[in-house]
Amino acid sequence: MFLFDEQYLGFEFMGIHHLSALLFVVVSIVLIFIFKEKIGPKADLIIRRTIAVLMVLMEWTFYAWSLRGGVFQTSLLPFGVCAVSMYVTSYTLWTKNEKVFQFIFPWAVAGALISLSVADLSYTFPHFRFFHYFGNHSLFLLGNIYMLVVLKFKFTYKHLLISTLYLLIYAIIMYPINFLLDSNHLFLREVPHEVEPMYAFLGSFWVLGFMFSIALLFQVIYVPIYIMNRRKAR
Repeated sequence: MFLFDEQYLGFEFMGIHHLSALLFVVVSIVLIFIFKEKIGPKADLIIRRTIAVLMVLMEWTFYAWSLRGGVFQTSLLPFGVCAVSMYVTSYTLWTKNEKVFQFIFPWAVAGALISLSVADLSYTFPHFRFFHYFGNHSLFLLGNIYMLVVLKFKFTYKHLLISTLYLLIYAIIMYPINFLLDSNHLFLREVPHEVEPMYAFLGSFWVLGFMFSIALLFQVIYVPIYIMNRRKAR
């Protein structure tokens, strides 16, 4: 099947396929804002649960494809920020649980923005892995924006601080686990080579700089939400 053909091994960073995927995300976000007041209850239910199911189906298809050789890799364990964001976002979309959304929103947005931009990927279009990588990262990003804009879920600076604290605690827990599993969840052992030069000046303390940059990204993500909240309060 062409979707799993090894001839598509070789992804070009910021090539036409990468840029097309990013354009798809941008257009989708714009459409969410354009049609936010025109989505009725029935359409909302279909949209939310379709996204939730599609993400899980693609993820489990990815597991099956990765395990086709009979070798289990610890990188498949759902411990990374993006994997956690995907599963929690699926649950939140299915249940409309606002409290869970307030916890996962910055994780999902930051994780998706980093992953979509860096694109730590080996296969290009139209391989399944290409669709899985960009599909799932795009969908849990769009799903969270959908809940914020269409469902009008509340997200305040207090929620941001709590979510940041949870991520710090999770990173502290995962750091030694990565060495036990010989894995690289949360990029705590090695950052993608595209951004590695940004942290080279920190030497062996690069991981602290990386975590600080994620916390800073959380702050940047909150800026447009702060503006939205101010406008609603007027």
